[in-house]
Amino acid sequence: MTETVTTDPAPCMDFHLSEDEKGLVEAAVAMFSELSTDAAVVAGEEDETAYDERIWSHLVDGGLLEAVLPSSAGGTGLGMSGLVQVLRVQGMHLARVPLATTAVAALAIASLGGPSATLAQIVAGSARVAALLPEALTRVDGASASDGFTLTGAVDFGYLAPAASHVMVTFHTLDGERVAVVPVDRIGVSLDHWRGISGQLHAAVTFIDVQIAAEELVGVGSDAAGWVRRHLLVAAAALQGGVCHEAVRRTASYVSEREQFGRPLSTNQGVAMRAADASIDSEVIELTVLDAAFGLDAACTEPGESVDAHESALVAAWWAKQAGIRVVHATQHLHGGAGADLDNHIHRFFVWAREIDILWGAADSIRDELGALVTTEDEQ
Repeated sequence: MTETVTTDPAPCMDFHLSEDEKGLVEAAVAMFSELSTDAAVVAGEEDETAYDERIWSHLVDGGLLEAVLPSSAGGTGLGMSGLVQVLRVQGMHLARVPLATTAVAALAIASLGGPSATLAQIVAGSARVAALLPEALTRVDGASASDGFTLTGAVDFGYLAPAASHVMVTFHTLDGERVAVVPVDRIGVSLDHWRGISGQLHAAVTFIDVQIAAEELVGVGSDAAGWVRRHLLVAAAALQGGVCHEAVRRTASYVSEREQFGRPLSTNQGVAMRAADASIDSEVIELTVLDAAFGLDAACTEPGESVDAHESALVAAWWAKQAGIRVVHATQHLHGGAGADLDNHIHRFFVWAREIDILWGAADSIRDELGALVTTEDEQ
């Protein structure tokens, strides 16, 4: 995706994919289609594993993770614009891998500075990263130590944390929020596993007097916490966009083939309108995600774009959460009683979307944050 030159001083999105991005999408579609079939998803729920090792291995070996990294880190430089394309395909296939959090951690280290050894492990495929952000009732606090910080606190929703070798944790200090990448086997770090409604394994992560070194910090001297959060919100929105897109596609096929009173369900006006609304919501999620990813990539090279990037990220996150729930409710309802069957695959898209909906902030809190940001801009 590139910026189109117009007479308007504001950047204008060009939603056409570059050749590199097209190649990345084709590789992602081929890989996820082969390895994350409906049968494979069901098998993964039953085998109790935290993530799909085959998919992760193919992601790394196929260069899909490395492609989003900047050239300075040995990548192709497709950035968030490339990452959201891969995450969308992942969501379409309900693939159980911690790609969103690991890729954002790698981008953060490569762009802002951080533990280079961990970045090398991520590129090699031996490190997987979970992301821990402050929650409404819980957070991690950091006290200054001789060579870094001592962390104490907890985060209840460690998304796919049981699959991770490291956690990227945002913690509170007297000087503001900081970010560090810490191995999960560090003394004082404990994970209490729990199974989400999607069937995936998550964990409550607790820190008790955990020592971290200055070298493990990300983006020293920068707004690393804000940078990481914006990228995570857009990554989650991209994943949600893929879930919604495939749910709508399957529903369109179902109502076109399922007959009632001698004609397809899709010929009923109410069904057609409900499906059309879901399709529109799904498209808006995708477009706001692309716009936000473009803005985040631009902000990495143009510091003045950071406020617009923040706003675009919140818009994408709100649409993914608010509209995403409308989409999967509609697609489940349009399947009739079968949609509520736990063994019906359309129900899996429903529970995946419900789980992503509460990840890193609910829609109402995102809306309030966006309103405060816009109000502040108007006052300036």
